[in-house]
This record gives sequence, structure tokens and C-alpha cells, in this order.
Amino acid sequence: MGWFSTTKTPSSSDTFSKQEAFLGIALATSAADGTIDESEAKGMFAYLLQMRMFDGYTSRQMSDIFKKLVTVLENEGVGGLVAIVKSSLPSDLRETAFACAVDIALADGVIEDSEKELLEELQEVMEISDEIGGKILEVMMIKNRG
Repeated sequence: MGWFSTTKTPSSSDTFSKQEAFLGIALATSAADGTIDESEAKGMFAYLLQMRMFDGYTSRQMSDIFKKLVTVLENEGVGGLVAIVKSSLPSDLRETAFACAVDIALADGVIEDSEKELLEELQEVMEISDEIGGKILEVMMIKNRG
């Protein structure tokens, strides 16, 4: 059974707001290489706080959500976190979350093998078509060239 097996169903206590779910996808992407350092977390917060869905959120609130999600990550692994938050992520935000994940993976200029695997799994789990997934990847590669 892989990390992204959908046989694990989240319990009712594992429901999240759309913001928490979105941050969960970002966290999973950051954790794909096995570590999340402080500068990576701060960069993720800065990135997400620019989005409309996080209007009014403070750094403290983001930190609290992050801690909650890290606990899930530690207990369930990357795949478990993705499976749980996916159920709370509205379908109209899945492409946006995937674009964010690709952007985070490309932030250092290179997509590592572990990140490639995660992005492929995210595309499948979040039901992103190959056409849209390819367009997102192409645009984010252009964005992250400079």
C-alpha cells in the first residue's frame, strides 16, 4: 500500500477548513524531501498569506495551523496528510493547490525525485488532468527561472 492509498478514511475529527487543507498540501510538498527547515516554513507562510483565502490571517494563526498539520504529518506521513486534507479541500481549489505545490517544489530551482513523485501523486489524488497539470508545470517552470 502506497502513501497515497485512499483506503484510509479520515475520521470526523480529521476535518479541516479549506485554508487548513490548502496549507496541508503545501506542507506535504515541503516535507517531500524529508525535512522542513525554518526558512522554508517562513517562505511558505509568506507565499500563502498573499492569497485572498488567507486575508485576515496572522502569522500566529498560520503557525497554529502549521503545528496542527505537522502533528498529522508526524502521525500519518505525507500520504496520510494528503489523504486527510484532500477531503476538506473544495474541488474548485484543487488546481490552485496543485499549482502552489509545484511552485513550492520549484522554489529552489530543481524538482527532486521525491518531489516529482509527490507531484505525480498529488495530480492523481486531486484529479488534475494531464493537460492542466502540464500547463501548471510549464507556467511554474517559467515563473521560477529567474
